[in-house]
Amino acid sequence: MDSDNNPEFSGYIHAIARRKALLFGVAIPIAVLAVLLSIGLPDVYTSSALVEIDEPTSSQAMAETSSGESYADQYVQNLKGIVLTDSNLRKMIREHDLYPNYEDDAAMLIRVKRDISVNIVTTPILDPRTGREREVVDAFTLSFDHRDAVKSQKGAEWLVGAFLAEHRRQRQGRASNAAQFYANEAERIRKQVTGLESKLADFKRANAGQLPELTEVNMSIMDRTESQLEQVTQQMASLRQERVFLAAQLEQSRAAGPDAGSVRQLEDQYSRMRSSYDESHPDMVALRRQIDSLKYGTSAAGGTSLRSQLTSKQATLAEARQRYGEEHPDIKRLQRDIATLQTRIKNGERGDVELADGTPVGMQLRTQINAIDSQMGSLMARSAELRAKMSGLEKNVTAAPQVEREYANATRDLTIAREKYEQLLNRQMDAEVSEAAIVGGRVDEFRLVQAPMLPGAPAKPERLAILLIGLVAAVVLGLTITVAAEALDPKVRGARDIRDLLNVSPLVAIPSIRNSRSRRRNAWRFVTASASGFIGVWIVFTVIANYL
Repeated sequence: MDSDNNPEFSGYIHAIARRKALLFGVAIPIAVLAVLLSIGLPDVYTSSALVEIDEPTSSQAMAETSSGESYADQYVQNLKGIVLTDSNLRKMIREHDLYPNYEDDAAMLIRVKRDISVNIVTTPILDPRTGREREVVDAFTLSFDHRDAVKSQKGAEWLVGAFLAEHRRQRQGRASNAAQFYANEAERIRKQVTGLESKLADFKRANAGQLPELTEVNMSIMDRTESQLEQVTQQMASLRQERVFLAAQLEQSRAAGPDAGSVRQLEDQYSRMRSSYDESHPDMVALRRQIDSLKYGTSAAGGTSLRSQLTSKQATLAEARQRYGEEHPDIKRLQRDIATLQTRIKNGERGDVELADGTPVGMQLRTQINAIDSQMGSLMARSAELRAKMSGLEKNVTAAPQVEREYANATRDLTIAREKYEQLLNRQMDAEVSEAAIVGGRVDEFRLVQAPMLPGAPAKPERLAILLIGLVAAVVLGLTITVAAEALDPKVRGARDIRDLLNVSPLVAIPSIRNSRSRRRNAWRFVTASASGFIGVWIVFTVIANYL
């Protein structure tokens, strides 16, 4: 390799010697600045607090956004933006009188924002989904720098309180909003449930007896009704047979006419009644007249007509009124019988019967036939009622499948609405309990692990590091600039440059002659450079000192 590409070490020495003024002009101001900074910078105290993010938010932090930022990181940055507003920072400055020497409000805000630091603390974990290690935010630090150690601690305490209070306020607001939302939704669903219940009740009223849960009951009632109808039919058949038999006996009695046995029977009855009733009792009078009618044939034909019966009842009533008062039971009974006979006569009913019907046997047979007829009427009415009931039950059973489909839809909607209503009520209750717990400070997701302490030693500046870095920088920059200036200078100096350029050796070298003029010029340059360096160093020192 030629000499142009590999200059000798002596060439660098000669270059540094020629440009020692530039070297010192660069290195000395930097070194002086480093010394001034290491000595003159004010002490700055830092008070820090560590706030741990509890498990609820940590679990949310497991889900990362598409940009790679975790939820917790975004949340802390959001809190920082809300807490460190200009109004809050002014309040902090006024409370603790942090910067009494500042008169400009904007400058104070710039300074306090520079002194506050919020740093995220991450922990490496193994992601179970990807199997790779990644960082998860599980805490953050709040720090405040100040030249006064006490004010540094006060500022950090204010930051911690503000962050925790804002976090609690936001969580309380979210819980309150959630509770209000669930309450509104629950009220809306409650109205829906009420409407569905009313609709279902109307449906049940409109389809009473046709509901699916009554199908088995309807079938059971149908079986019982069918059995009852069969029993009524059998009873009616039996009564018809009995009536035919009694009617035959009545015909035989009519053909035989009244006999002595009937008279004796009535006389025996009259003798028995004499032991209990007076001779003037209406029943005794009526029985005596019947015996006379059968024995002597008096009023035999006319005593059985409705009018003759009415006349007899009226005569008996007249005799009874001579012995009893109007409230006596016999008087009341006779009055009812007379009213019944009058009604029957008014309706055109004929009461004439055969002579044999007036005998005790005939009267008994007629009474039995009338009783059978009455029972037959009742049984026929009962049969009609049972048949109508059967028809209704059959209609209900037939319509049950269609009603069941509509009923299932109505009950399903109501069940879903009720379940949703219960869920909303439970969530509302959970939100209200959560809000109460947040207000009481029992479920804070931010937990203060390390409270701000009074710093015992300044955190900044690192004086020894500044001095060492400054001195090393002075030497390195001075040499670098000197070598660069020499390399960029195209001038030819000395016999060495001639030999390197022309490959010939000069016969003689004339040294540089220094006179008073050149010395004054060099002195002036030195003074100018020194003054410029001093001023520059002072400006840089002042700026850095004010910044810190």
